[in-house]
Amino acid sequence: MFLFLKKVFQNKNTYILLLLSFFSIALSIGRVMYTHTEFYLFLFWNLILAFIPWFVASIICLNDIRNKLSILLLVIVWILFFPNAPYILTDILHLGKGGLVPLWYDLILLLSYSFTGMLYGFISLYMIEEKLKSLMKWNIHAFVAVLLIYLSCFGIYLGRFLRWNSWDIFMNIPSLFSDVKQRLIYPLDYQATWGFTLLFGTLLNIMYFSYKVFDSDKGGKSRAAADKRKGS
Repeated sequence: MFLFLKKVFQNKNTYILLLLSFFSIALSIGRVMYTHTEFYLFLFWNLILAFIPWFVASIICLNDIRNKLSILLLVIVWILFFPNAPYILTDILHLGKGGLVPLWYDLILLLSYSFTGMLYGFISLYMIEEKLKSLMKWNIHAFVAVLLIYLSCFGIYLGRFLRWNSWDIFMNIPSLFSDVKQRLIYPLDYQATWGFTLLFGTLLNIMYFSYKVFDSDKGGKSRAAADKRKGS
């Protein structure tokens, strides 16, 4: 465990995520102290749910796990909880419902949680994609990442608008399966479901692709600078 935590804190992304998380929580505490109400505290729970896929992805990628069955089980857990990370972006729908504080404060609060949750999701997906890249014989890891984002957006719709949770897969399988089956068999009857899934999924894929491009570009410049110093 100590070695795992050491590897986690050797990654600069960890400190960025912690900083954003603490800032978001501080905003929530400030709101509670000012209003003496617990409205928007659900965001703290949503942030914990967004943290889970990042933590599971860290276990998969930072530990030297060689057993393929163990990796598969952990990846399944990650897939089940991954939609919780981008889900927090949809909490912006609650803007204006809290009252008692200036609207701009709640806007900053919601954006802070949303951006933090999105980063938890993107970083965890990037780690999983890199892991798949090392395990797969075919170079399809990028396609898998795109598909996972669209699947997660379908899950987000189920959670946001039909109020299903990740644990309902184990606790309420028949009803959940019925809702999913109806939308797969009769897609034209559920245009809102597929419209949300396709549009939000496309937006997240573009954002995730941008995240990867900026990250790789920065790395390329860093390597170029290092090579230049060596040559001089």
